[in-house]
Formats: sequence, C-alpha cells, structure tokens
Amino acid sequence: MRRPTASRSYRGDLFAPLPGTLQGRVDVVVGVVPYVPTPEMAFLQRDTLVFESPLSYDGGRDGSEILQRVLADAPRFLRRGGRLLLELGDDQARALAGDLTRLGYTDLEVFVNEEGDVRGVGATRAK
Repeated sequence: MRRPTASRSYRGDLFAPLPGTLQGRVDVVVGVVPYVPTPEMAFLQRDTLVFESPLSYDGGRDGSEILQRVLADAPRFLRRGGRLLLELGDDQARALAGDLTRLGYTDLEVFVNEEGDVRGVGATRAK
C-alpha cells in the first residue's frame, strides 16, 4: 500500500506559485475559478457580492477566460492519467469540450445538479 503524502496549499495566480518539482506529478487539479460572463454579472443576486469580490465571479467576456488558462496550464502539472475537475456553468462544458480534446484530455464527464443544470466537468490527462 502506498503511504499518503502530506498535502500543501499554495496561494497565488492559478499555477504560478506551484514549484517546478510538481510538474507531471499531480493526481488531481480541482478548480472553482470565476466563470460568470462579464455581461451577466449584473444579474447575480445582490447578496452574492456582499461577502465576495466581483473578481471571484467575473470570468471575462464569455465567462471562459480563466477556465481556458486552467485548461492550458494544468497538463504541465497533472501526471498522465491525472484528473482535472472544474466548476462551470451553462454551455461552457460544450464550448470547452473541443479544447479539452485538443489539449490531450480524455474521459470527459459533465456534471449536472438535480435540476439538470450543468455545474462542472471532469477530464483525464491522456496516458
């Protein structure tokens, strides 16, 4: 049986603070990054922004700007067979599916909530 390793957290802009020694060695990357399209920020419930900065939600023009950065950088750190899990919304899963395939991800999975709304995606870095 493999002995569990200690977990560590790093603070910074996406993958920037991670040490190079982690490249190709990470089992799972989980991201809850801003994914609300800028034009839709005005439709968020007012109380949403009482405790959170708009930066916590604003994903750029179509909501995928930061998601795209995660897709592009995660393969550098994920081991082959490692899993990428991202929260997102609406049609973003369909829009990102081609990018995931192009970047070498397989086993794309779309997660939906009880109402059938898309809430996230999972994909595996090709072996």
